[in-house]
Amino acid sequence: MKKIHWLWVTGIAIALLIVVLLLLLLPSKNDLPKEIDSRWQAVFLSDGQVYFGHLENENRRFSRLTDVYYLKYAKELQQDRTGSTQSPSAQNLNLVKLGGEVHGPEDTMFIAKDKILFIEILKDSSTVVQAIKKNAQ
Repeated sequence: MKKIHWLWVTGIAIALLIVVLLLLLLPSKNDLPKEIDSRWQAVFLSDGQVYFGHLENENRRFSRLTDVYYLKYAKELQQDRTGSTQSPSAQNLNLVKLGGEVHGPEDTMFIAKDKILFIEILKDSSTVVQAIKKNAQ
């Protein structure tokens, strides 16, 4: 009787150990690829904001974005003569380097992975990458 009891306890302990190891080793739904391309990325967030930079897989919950840039409209939207609001155009957009804001952030962001909708790797010929390179000179 004791031998059967001991076998059950051992079997349950081994099964629990296997489950714990699988949970630790299998990627969660919030894991990014181990290596993200070293080129510039566009990170699209669930709130509609887009950031540009170099993304790293920080830990299970957060990604780290460095060399951060974002788009900002150059001026407020204005109404035309009919009273309707004009749509913002690409000409009204400025590329802004993170760090010069009033609250004085560093040039690194930690983004919750569940807020990232998708990531695009930017071509070296993209308008954003060319503007970043021009800004860095």
